[in-house]
Amino acid sequence: MPVAIALDSSPANVLPEFRGPIVAAQVAFPDVLHVEVRDANGELWKLATQDARWSPEDPQALRGQSIMRAGLDPASGELRCDLSDGSMLVVASDAASAKDDPPSWELITPTGVVLEFGPGMRWQIASADGVTGSAMH
Repeated sequence: MPVAIALDSSPANVLPEFRGPIVAAQVAFPDVLHVEVRDANGELWKLATQDARWSPEDPQALRGQSIMRAGLDPASGELRCDLSDGSMLVVASDAASAKDDPPSWELITPTGVVLEFGPGMRWQIASADGVTGSAMH
């Protein structure tokens, strides 16, 4: 059964649930990283970037890995995911992003809650059907 995440949550409530084996990782056009993670309940989480940098740059390095822990760096706002081999997946907003640019990354939970982050330290949690649950902070 998927973990229920309320629309009035924060990244601090959502990101600890984002862990499990990486089942897909690829770059799509134009320079967008897509990562899919299967959680302990067998449910699929989807991470997608836009206007962001990520490391490792080659998504092949993520295959066969598991996300052990995910969180935001409080100083930089980077998404940091500890991987099972001791390395880290890091997603950071593009330094050239403007305030009105789209989010740097979004995480879609199995229940359809979407965490959007960036540019900068702004975030929003909404339903995948477009009903907003929280304002940008």
